[in-house]
Amino acid sequence: MSATLLILGILIISIFSHYTRIKNPQSTSISTIDSKVNLPAVKPSVKPTPVVISTSPTPVQTPVAITKKASPPKVLITHTAIAKPKVKLSPSPTSTSRYPRMRGDVVPMNYTNKPYTAGTDIPVGLYHSTGTVCGYQIRRVDKSLFNVSTYEKGSTLVQINAGEQLLNSDCSLTFGPPVMQDILLPGDHLVGVDIEPGIYHAENNLSCRFALASKAVLTRGDETIKVGFGNLNGVRDMLIPADAEGVTFASECGVLTKVG
Repeated sequence: MSATLLILGILIISIFSHYTRIKNPQSTSISTIDSKVNLPAVKPSVKPTPVVISTSPTPVQTPVAITKKASPPKVLITHTAIAKPKVKLSPSPTSTSRYPRMRGDVVPMNYTNKPYTAGTDIPVGLYHSTGTVCGYQIRRVDKSLFNVSTYEKGSTLVQINAGEQLLNSDCSLTFGPPVMQDILLPGDHLVGVDIEPGIYHAENNLSCRFALASKAVLTRGDETIKVGFGNLNGVRDMLIPADAEGVTFASECGVLTKVG
């Protein structure tokens, strides 16, 4: 009996609930409401990370027009070759000599086995020695030698050509022609250069010999010049004519004096 009543009660409640849900569909069941009300508040175990929302406006990037710089115009540079003037260098002096560069410069005695070469060590040209007992040799290009010498104090003249060598271990020479001397000594002289035309008397007039010669022959050591005695006014004075180029006096003459 009680079981019957229980079943009947359940049916009545079910019908009532169904009727109420149909009549008011937005209503919530009592059990649901109760469950919502009675639920305890659950605290989250992990704190949420705060999200920072920036309120500043995002800058708007204005598009920039990129302009390409114009390349500078190409310049064609041409190099014009300028011919440099050739400088002719004078030959350097050797370690054993002072290179003469002008008239009056002295070529010292050379004691080495390397002779001075004209055009390399010394200039090409006329050389002389004055007032010395002097002897030296010139070696030609063909290797032949000729001697230039005076056995007493005197004067020598020599023309040294390109490529020839001077062997002067006993004598210093001066570059250029001789100059006029107050005292005229035996040896070679150039008329109008270091000796004037006229009549000359020798200190040793009885033994003095002389000869006239051209400059070309006189300055090349020509020992074939025939030197003879002078005989002027019976006292062996010597006449040097104005048209003569050169004269050589033998070493026996001693000092020469112009007498006319």
